[in-house]
Amino acid sequence: DFQTFAMRFLFPSASDDHIVLKPVQFQAGLENDPALKQLLMFKCLIQDKRFLLTMIHTMEAQQGRFTLQDRCNFASLLIVALQHELPYVTDILTSLLSDLMQSSGSKSHPKLLLRRTESVAEKLLSNWLCFLLFPFILKQIGDPLFTLFRAIKSQLEKGPVDAITGEARNSLSEEKLLRLQLDVN
Repeated sequence: DFQTFAMRFLFPSASDDHIVLKPVQFQAGLENDPALKQLLMFKCLIQDKRFLLTMIHTMEAQQGRFTLQDRCNFASLLIVALQHELPYVTDILTSLLSDLMQSSGSKSHPKLLLRRTESVAEKLLSNWLCFLLFPFILKQIGDPLFTLFRAIKSQLEKGPVDAITGEARNSLSEEKLLRLQLDVN
């Protein structure tokens, strides 16, 4: 189901009782609950494009305090909060990627732009693709992709494998390729 897929993609190390999966509980008399008022005010701020872009740029400017894990978690939480407003997320993402291209000097090294997922924009892009491609993966490409995976795994396991180093005769990784000729009887 989509919830399991999204949780494994957005929060790979999270357990089944992650805070995102728990429903928000308010006190009786919702109109007087300060937590609800604060959440609604924050929702209004998040839906303001200028505020959200400024917040993301400010957080990313905090080099020592806003770690790579924080960026990934923030992008994942942002896509969860805005999952029903994907056109707005697309607009935000377009602005963030445009800013990233201008600031990174991608004109001299365009291949390096989206390689390491070091910014909120890059992680948000992968999360956005995850949300948009799920129906396609589920209905059209999932079974053939799994069949391909099983076929490749089967071929890799047929050849000899060094028990100590883990190098194998049949390998997709050049670093794990067993280069010695072995006589297997």
